[in-house]
Amino acid sequence: MKRGLFLLLLLAAALCLGGCGGTEEKLITFSDTGIQSDLVGVAINGTTLTINQAGTYMVTGTCKEGNIIVDAPEGKAIDLVLNDLNLTCSTTAPITIKSGSMVVLTLKEKTQNILTDNHAYSETVEQGEQTAETLLETIPDAAISSKCPLRAPRNADGKRVAHPNSYNGIVSSDTLTIESGVINVTAKNHGIRGKDYVLISGGVVTVKAGEDGIKSTNTERAGLGYINFKGGVINIQAGDEAVFAPRSVNFSGGTITIKSKNKGIKVGSKTNADGSLGGGTINFLAGIIDITSSDDAIIAEKQVLQKEALVTTNGKEYTGKQ
Repeated sequence: MKRGLFLLLLLAAALCLGGCGGTEEKLITFSDTGIQSDLVGVAINGTTLTINQAGTYMVTGTCKEGNIIVDAPEGKAIDLVLNDLNLTCSTTAPITIKSGSMVVLTLKEKTQNILTDNHAYSETVEQGEQTAETLLETIPDAAISSKCPLRAPRNADGKRVAHPNSYNGIVSSDTLTIESGVINVTAKNHGIRGKDYVLISGGVVTVKAGEDGIKSTNTERAGLGYINFKGGVINIQAGDEAVFAPRSVNFSGGTITIKSKNKGIKVGSKTNADGSLGGGTINFLAGIIDITSSDDAIIAEKQVLQKEALVTTNGKEYTGKQ
């Protein structure tokens, strides 16, 4: 099945994987005929750029069939700066991060960067989360696919990140943290997915997803598989669950607006004898949470509601019972 993927990044923002790169900017220019660079630390194969050493790499230009791969040893600091980059790829994601625990993806201020993925995702990838994550290295399924912790740092002053018509928006098979910036994600499948956890503590985040809006998926390791909302303004529109996690969903700040054609917030990873979902907790500790859903607004085995949290479900104040 053909899946068009389009990523538009405007002005300055950053996605950070653990750390920061160096200070020297090394310019790389894409074109339809190839890549211009005489830098040590990169490998060029036609219009595929692979970064495998530490440093700061500024990428610019336009290419109708190209992609960037970050494949560096663990602990290496890499700063990938997009500077008016217009990159399209029909065989894989425009940007794939395979390794490098200290990688920063930065958008140069006052530039427009467009990533378009025309990759035809196989039915195998589309069948489920686990299959997609297993094949992430060879078949990335998002505009930016990362096998490392993914972080949009607090000092980012980004204005817009958009993924219109993508299959998945932003995916990390590790952790995913957003601390600032204005991020717009539109996806046919999932909007934002972090396997171990998703943490949002600031910024303005808008998600429009055909399936789940924001989700975590780890059920194998104790203490993981959760979503924390600590601040910011978050707007979610979803065709399935707007927010899903197997362990817990925690609200301690921010303004969150949820609209779902199915369930609003669903937490749990097992089914009880009576058919209800078990093993999950929702903590409404603080913040403003407004949920509109066609099905149940809130599903969890355990729910905690404190007076500092203002929660409404389908236009009515939520008091702990639906």
